Amino acid sequence: MLKNYLKIAWRTLLRQRIFSLINVLGLAIGLACFLLLASYVKFEQSYDSFQEDSDRIFRVSQQVRDFGNSAWAGGAVAPMLRKEFGEQLEEIVSLIQINTYLKSVDGINPEESFREDYFFYAEPGFENISGLKVLQGSLKGVFDDPFTLVLTRSKAKHYFGDENPVGKVLLATGDIAFEVKAVVEDLPANTHMKFDFLSSVSTFKNLNNFPQNADFGSFWWPQTFTYVKVKEGQNAQAISDRIPEINGNYRDPEEAKNYQYYLQPIQSIHLQSGFGGEWTPGVDQKTLWIFLSIGGFVLLLACINFINLATARAIRRMKEIGVRKVNGAKRGQLMAQFLAEAFLTNAFALVLGLILVGLAQPIFTSMLGLSFEVPLFSDSSLIGIVLAVWIISSLLAGVFPAFYLSGLRPDVILKNSQISGGKAFLRKSLVVFQFALSSLLVFCAGVAYMQHTFLRTSDMGFDHQGLLTVKLGNAAKAQIEPLKSSLEQQSGVISVNAISNAPGLEGGWNPSVAFRGVEIEEAFSIYVQYVDEFYFENLGVEVIAGREFSLDFQDQGEVTEMMRGQFPKMENLSVVVNESAAAIIAQAGQETLGNAVRVYTEENGNLFSDYNGNIVGVVEDYHTQDLKTTIKPTVFLPVKNAAFDGSNILLIRTGNGFDEAQITHLKNAWNQIIPGIPFDYSFLDERIAQNYAQEARTGNLLGAFAILTLLISCLGLLGLSIFTAETKRKEIGIRKVLGASVQGIISQLSKEFIYPVILALLIAFPLGFYLMSQWLEQFATKVNISIGFFLATGMTSLVFAWLTVTWQSWKAATSNPVKSIKSE
Repeated sequence: MLKNYLKIAWRTLLRQRIFSLINVLGLAIGLACFLLLASYVKFEQSYDSFQEDSDRIFRVSQQVRDFGNSAWAGGAVAPMLRKEFGEQLEEIVSLIQINTYLKSVDGINPEESFREDYFFYAEPGFENISGLKVLQGSLKGVFDDPFTLVLTRSKAKHYFGDENPVGKVLLATGDIAFEVKAVVEDLPANTHMKFDFLSSVSTFKNLNNFPQNADFGSFWWPQTFTYVKVKEGQNAQAISDRIPEINGNYRDPEEAKNYQYYLQPIQSIHLQSGFGGEWTPGVDQKTLWIFLSIGGFVLLLACINFINLATARAIRRMKEIGVRKVNGAKRGQLMAQFLAEAFLTNAFALVLGLILVGLAQPIFTSMLGLSFEVPLFSDSSLIGIVLAVWIISSLLAGVFPAFYLSGLRPDVILKNSQISGGKAFLRKSLVVFQFALSSLLVFCAGVAYMQHTFLRTSDMGFDHQGLLTVKLGNAAKAQIEPLKSSLEQQSGVISVNAISNAPGLEGGWNPSVAFRGVEIEEAFSIYVQYVDEFYFENLGVEVIAGREFSLDFQDQGEVTEMMRGQFPKMENLSVVVNESAAAIIAQAGQETLGNAVRVYTEENGNLFSDYNGNIVGVVEDYHTQDLKTTIKPTVFLPVKNAAFDGSNILLIRTGNGFDEAQITHLKNAWNQIIPGIPFDYSFLDERIAQNYAQEARTGNLLGAFAILTLLISCLGLLGLSIFTAETKRKEIGIRKVLGASVQGIISQLSKEFIYPVILALLIAFPLGFYLMSQWLEQFATKVNISIGFFLATGMTSLVFAWLTVTWQSWKAATSNPVKSIKSE
């Protein structure tokens, strides 16, 4: 019997190929969208869950007054925790990140150095935090002995090819030799940690002339990532709550109030974005819920459409039902037949959906900039969702024909009497719901896209086109000026500046800053950068008062004292400030030009830096960071001063159309002066654009799924229009016989469906405005939600709906009226 039901179901599907294809395709697309988005969300939420006992591993983060959360802690934090919580914590480990240049002595490319940004010094016990998997060699003594090294598999391949690197040597900057002791597997993609090389903290102490057996005593230096593993049975929250209380015992109590340390669960790190100095970028958990909600709604819309289309198609088979009943078919047999057809159709949709997932996965992961697999057959929750969708949607799609149509009397069916076919209000309500959601997504996608475009094209206050940034690495102070002169002589080069921070990307550092006559608290959130002569002129930033740094003046200051024998105190520095910093001074009733400035860092009453000078110029505000953040008050100090050279980057302004040949000339000039450091360059405008990559991905995904939901909603509208046309066949036929025009009938039928779409827009608009207004709050520079967004969304939804309804209405209006009323 079941075989017979399936055979008839198969023939029915083939007989109505186009209708069946639309029905199957709609549900398949909905299921594929949900599986892709759900897999992405599960991947993001799975970060750092692979570590053994990950629920007992925490990072020590800090909340800094006026600056928010920070991922790093000073070197003194780990010793403090060992002393206070040694019996409650199983592991306490710190890591120090540096960048350096490495080359292999006895590997491949022995003459070429490579910049490595993920080089870490780690304390013993890190292997119990990170879950390192050793492939070659041994970790024994690696985190205790100096100048030992652990490589990841990918870096071992890069430097030594297929040879076993254990026992071989890598040379770091300054010809510091590291012996390779072990090769470990690359950490999986779903971890906030990222390292390529691991050495010991004892190596760091050796290189910095720090006593091997002494603990770090500063809460500023070195900046470390500190992790703890709580012993079983211990209350991590209680430990976290006590840390701020004891912190005041180890540093000045008033100072300690500005730095609140706490334990952050390792599994939550990736889901809490916005931390300063973060190891790797995180993701906002709200964004994940948005994507998961979109996936759920798309699947729900697809299921609704599947049901609508299935019931609309069933009404067209009323005569078949009547004939079957006249020939002795029982109601239970008809019910089983319709349910079998629903389950079979749904099965095809599910199979096609899984195929679509496989085909779309590379495109989807490329849009996200990630690499992960959709665990279709290994994740029990996803398997359960697929089975639930199959069973529930099949049952709901088969309920109407199985229970309602199969129960009608044969004479009613065969006479083609008017059949209402269920609650019209419910069907129209579903259409309103579908178009409200799809219009909401179209609106949100439009705002997200325009926000990304606005960020990418907005004026940052300086000319960032045609600028190259080159990392100076460990170039000697004496090499910088000859290097600048050599590069300035190259074809296409307009200017070269040595600076500490790339404009538009980095705010600078945050010491304490004091102006004469201004309270320190009022100027707490001030950034400091080091720049050289004519920097602002080359950026196109206007000097609105005074002057910028120049070779014609003694801007470098003088060292008057070496505090504690190693920290310079400087006087008579020339200082430039931006408009925002000048406004702080003006609000205190002070003159800006000539005002005294003090830049210093202090811990427990000890000064680590103390730079004093006077303001010689004020420059207009420009974005030292990206457009997501507000312009900060900024103090600029001369990069070449009496104590040190603060140069980290060369900023090279070029003419338009700078090509590879000119880049080669720059490399050659670079290598003649600094042969041991690679010419590590990038175009500034490309780096600035990368800051908005997340917004671009969000906008692209929202746009793609908005179009999909709109198409699926149109399929639902198609189902409702087919259903209505079927139930009004005789009415349409009589109207045509009495002289109604095709255009009049189309207008009459279309009007019934356009009204629900207009109602859906009225629901979507205020909700979309509220949601996107909240979303835009994270940006300091943002687009205005104008009436154009509403008009574009409304026109898009109405055009899609009108085309769908008009097509079906035209088919109904042009049909032969004789066929619909001849039985009368």
